[in-house]
Amino acid sequence: MEDYVLPESLILEVLSRLPVETIVLFKCVCKKWRDLVSDTYFVDLHLSRSRPRLMFHQYKYPHPILVFVEVEHEVDYDRLTLGHVKSFDLGLIAFRSLNQIFEVGSINGLICLRHEGYAIYIFNPVVEEYMILPELTFLGFVSRVSYGFGVSMGGEYKVIRIIGRRIPEERFMASVEIEVYTLGTDQWRTLGQSPYHIQYRGLLVSGVFVNSHVYWFDYIQIYDFDLDTETFELIPPPAGLGDDHESKQMLGVLKGSLSLFSGSSLGFNVWVMKESSWHKAIAIQETIDRIFRSQVWKPLCLIDGLNGTSILILCVKEDRENLVGYCLNTNKILDMNIPGNYWMVISTYRPSFIKPLNFGSERVDS
Repeated sequence: MEDYVLPESLILEVLSRLPVETIVLFKCVCKKWRDLVSDTYFVDLHLSRSRPRLMFHQYKYPHPILVFVEVEHEVDYDRLTLGHVKSFDLGLIAFRSLNQIFEVGSINGLICLRHEGYAIYIFNPVVEEYMILPELTFLGFVSRVSYGFGVSMGGEYKVIRIIGRRIPEERFMASVEIEVYTLGTDQWRTLGQSPYHIQYRGLLVSGVFVNSHVYWFDYIQIYDFDLDTETFELIPPPAGLGDDHESKQMLGVLKGSLSLFSGSSLGFNVWVMKESSWHKAIAIQETIDRIFRSQVWKPLCLIDGLNGTSILILCVKEDRENLVGYCLNTNKILDMNIPGNYWMVISTYRPSFIKPLNFGSERVDS
């Protein structure tokens, strides 16, 4: 009786549906399976089925760490269950410094990290490889700097640097210069000065990637960088968005669309961008939970919940700082039972087997 051999296509189908940690183990079974998992077809197939996780960037002494968790929204119990998957001490991997390491963004399993004053890294924790981008040009004195990371419709992964230089004759305003790095090219390109200006005070946080665009939010102004045309535009904020100092505002992604959260002790609003227009998706006013009226809190991340719901993850400061989930549709607090802090960064992450080595021209280590 001849040995029965499973068709390669069936093996790929089965493997692509397994947890990524199991697939990593299967790579050690034999050379054939290792080659199958490394093949471009399998990498794309697995990515199409990869479930999003949460990534916690915690600034702990002496080194920051990345923590990856799986999230289960238990609707009947008003609970978010977090399952720890993996942790990385960034000081032990590639980034030989103290805490000055900041997250820029995560796309298709590739994480962009900025090491203040040194370098930018592209890191895949699944294959445990990282890429070091060429050194940036020295900026001299600038008012503000921000970064973004995304992928164009044509599949080009790009890092964007926005440089703000104060305009002497205009109070509180800075001109904008833009630099772009396309993975695999081994060089930064300068796009020149934008016709739009930004506020020169405060921190311009890293951009949010949605559908070949990277967006930044700054003092009720929203900026858009198109990764295909490499153009920088100012887009209007939602009508009725308040600019009072009490409101806490944040860009995010819900159901694959750019979303904007704005909240205060008086209520919450969430707008969603559809066909280049803002639509108010959620409004909570009188029924807002008392915790937001009496405690100090900070929004950290927007994620999709079960049954079409939207969830805000935030840090609430009571006797200690805790992470709290809040279902924006049911107006209910979701128990997370985990400590947090105001300096924590939380974002979504989809594990993949994309290897930084495949981009070719940059220095890659593991």
